[in-house]
Amino acid sequence: MAKVIVADENEGRRTLLANTLEREGFDITRAGTLRQAEGTALATMPEIVLMDGEWNSGDAIDAAQRLMSDPEFAFKCRIVVLARNSSQEYLVSAAKAGISEVIAKPIDMKVLIEQLNKHARKQFVPPPADVDGPSSGGGSFDVSMLMGDSTWALPMLKGLVGPEKINPGFIDEILVQMDEEGIEVQEMFDPSTMAAMLRIALNNLVQDVDPNQVPPPPSDGETDDSNSAHSFDGISKSEKLGSGKAGSTKLKGGMTTMEDILEQQAAAIQSDVESVMDGVLDEKPELIALHPDEDLFGVDPEVLKLTRLTSELVYDLMWNLGRPGTVDDVTLITQIEDITEMVGDVLSSFPTVDAIDGIDEEE
Repeated sequence: MAKVIVADENEGRRTLLANTLEREGFDITRAGTLRQAEGTALATMPEIVLMDGEWNSGDAIDAAQRLMSDPEFAFKCRIVVLARNSSQEYLVSAAKAGISEVIAKPIDMKVLIEQLNKHARKQFVPPPADVDGPSSGGGSFDVSMLMGDSTWALPMLKGLVGPEKINPGFIDEILVQMDEEGIEVQEMFDPSTMAAMLRIALNNLVQDVDPNQVPPPPSDGETDDSNSAHSFDGISKSEKLGSGKAGSTKLKGGMTTMEDILEQQAAAIQSDVESVMDGVLDEKPELIALHPDEDLFGVDPEVLKLTRLTSELVYDLMWNLGRPGTVDDVTLITQIEDITEMVGDVLSSFPTVDAIDGIDEEE
């Protein structure tokens, strides 16, 4: 059962949403403030923090940034915000804060439950907007740096064999772990000497090797029985790390290198894309018909004015009824909020009074 924190300062909405999700099998914890939601989330590490986007005290995006700054939370949990604001600027801010999804109000409960199940199963859900992460510096990727070529790992390995990494403290930790596992350790060398020996040995492994000194791998079909006991398909045990020889060999049993596998996958993707694009390019546009003038009818500007005035009165009434404490019924509160938002959308689509007067004058 997925754990979900429902954070909303409106008690009616919070209770209605929490009860609905509990009936769907979610383990719900309620939070009436952002601080309470943050503290509970960091203490319990739920799968999802579902928070309202509009708060009188606090900001949901700021709260999400604080939560995502905790590495454990960022790894284990996701944040979903329910918001009336669906502008691109808001979605970009949400994505930068680490919010996994912004669901627009009014909420379709079927869609919300479906999305929460995806987040609980850690399935991929597109972020609110495409933004560069804090550590994404852009740049390019060198396609010639293949996984079959071990030379790309040399700089990283060389950074691990320095004295700042391999030191007496590092050796002491290894000796303690060996002792805990019951391995008898003879104190033949002190930790400083053992650290120096280990550094020298690893440095010899990751040192650069002249490619001209590396013998070419045997061609397909050729075998060398004298080295079969000491090699793995042409890679000798004495081969130095970083020689690049592993990238040019085939594995036993007919298996190919990582480069070959990636090429096969790329070819399959290219084939799929081409087949889909062929279908798209072959599509013909739908036929459209232009209605003759006699089939069209005009709208009386006075009717538009009356409809707009009526919508404004209904909007004001719904807004007053939606004030805290005016209505106690939770279901009625939700209906009033939805009607208020719907009437607001209708008003925003109406032409202004000046525009209506202009239409009247033209007629």
